[in-house]
Amino acid sequence: MQTLRVKFDQLKSFFSISKHFENPFLIFFFRLGLARVPYFFYRIRNGPHFFEMMARPTTTSMADLFVLREIFIFETYKDILPLLNKKPVRILDIGANLGSFTIWLNKKVGLSEAFCFEPEPDSFRLLSFNLSKNGCDFAKAIPYAAGGHERMIEISLKQDSPGGTSIYDTAGPSKPENTHAIKVVRLEDWLQQTPGDFDVFKMDCEGAEWEILTQTDPKQFARFRIFVAEVHADPDNIFSVSEFKNKIEALGFRTIRWDEKAHGLYVGVRDV
Repeated sequence: MQTLRVKFDQLKSFFSISKHFENPFLIFFFRLGLARVPYFFYRIRNGPHFFEMMARPTTTSMADLFVLREIFIFETYKDILPLLNKKPVRILDIGANLGSFTIWLNKKVGLSEAFCFEPEPDSFRLLSFNLSKNGCDFAKAIPYAAGGHERMIEISLKQDSPGGTSIYDTAGPSKPENTHAIKVVRLEDWLQQTPGDFDVFKMDCEGAEWEILTQTDPKQFARFRIFVAEVHADPDNIFSVSEFKNKIEALGFRTIRWDEKAHGLYVGVRDV
């Protein structure tokens, strides 16, 4: 049964890529390891929307190609669209990675302002390029991580899964070449210095959502109307993933979607 599931996923992946991506066979050469380049310029069309994204092709399913397909083709975050009753939209994007979420949402509804946190240097360069290439010059790319308290850490890019790079995967004594010292900003401090309310708070920060939730003044969350997050296990093993929904609802959000699993999606809205 598992083998059939894998084959079905592979066929689904091939169909979505061949239908929506330019140069689909070249993309599959990368996936099979028959061609290797550090970066590739993906051109993606879905209905009336066209995206141009610089990303890192690898042979693993959880690499940048997976992110591009999930956000632009399968539209993982589409549940927030009916909740947006005001345009243009102001957002905070924690864990912006390649900029896919911000770029997708701008194409769908139009954004007035976006703050995109991405601490990993290689991803930050791609984020900055992609925002500019896709008409998001209004967005501010911020080269820091966001957390519950301020500190300096060292991180290394996960070559097989760049989007999974975490502020908790600290470098050991034998540091890889791609190890970088990065700053973790206390999100509450940043919010206090950034006036105004936001329409969307999006988090995909590989577990840092837990320290942000537990170490940020709950009053700050009243500034957001929509909350959306890919939920990960608590790095400190204090909370279980199943507790996430109750914690967000305690902050005043009504649950619209909850996948009830690690790497699942949560969507909540604050009713006005």
